[in-house]
Amino acid sequence: MSHLLTNDDGIDAPGLATLLSVAQSWGATTIVAPLEEQSGVAHRVTDKHPITVQTRDAGRFAVDGTPADCARLGLLHLAPGTQWLLSGINAGGNLGSDIYMSGTVAAAREAALLGTPAVALSQYRRRLDRPLDWNRAAVWVMRVLEYVFDQTLAPGEFWNVNLPDPDDPAVEPELVDCSVDPGHHAVAYEQTPTGWLYRGKYRERHRRPGCDVDVCFSGNIAISRIATRW
Repeated sequence: MSHLLTNDDGIDAPGLATLLSVAQSWGATTIVAPLEEQSGVAHRVTDKHPITVQTRDAGRFAVDGTPADCARLGLLHLAPGTQWLLSGINAGGNLGSDIYMSGTVAAAREAALLGTPAVALSQYRRRLDRPLDWNRAAVWVMRVLEYVFDQTLAPGEFWNVNLPDPDDPAVEPELVDCSVDPGHHAVAYEQTPTGWLYRGKYRERHRRPGCDVDVCFSGNIAISRIATRW
């Protein structure tokens, strides 16, 4: 099985290295990732100027563009014949309405639109004052991929996966199939002398019981099937 790996945190991000360490268990991998961080760019694509691509080494390309650009170039030119696109592991959750803003999710969505099954993977951060445990994430992503590779996606569908960040390191989360929470962030701004500064608290966002935000915040792995066609 061949995989194309990308992300929105940039080609040197630790989450991408972690994903590579897991994906290699299933076969050949090619990395086509942004040269620099592209968090929050959503599904933006580059069509007004050439996109430069740096070859870092065999099977590893740094793209001066967005995650959606990486998915397009990777699937159409740099790694044709790829069987799955894996995007992540994002340093931070992509839950609920985040799917519209996330570059991580956009890369998976672009793959699905091009007819390639895809998974977007993100690691929720409960506390910003402690580092993410990428070794733990690798173990959980292995379980996730074992599960999703055994499922059937309809044309245009892809998976959005969010790993929890429990306070107890001994917790073994469940894999929970769930829908995407339709609620919004706890949006708040503070007026400052230089403009309005966003002050929304991610942890205080809307939680519909049983949907992805609630599942992940409750300490389990949220796995959501997302359709690009209606």
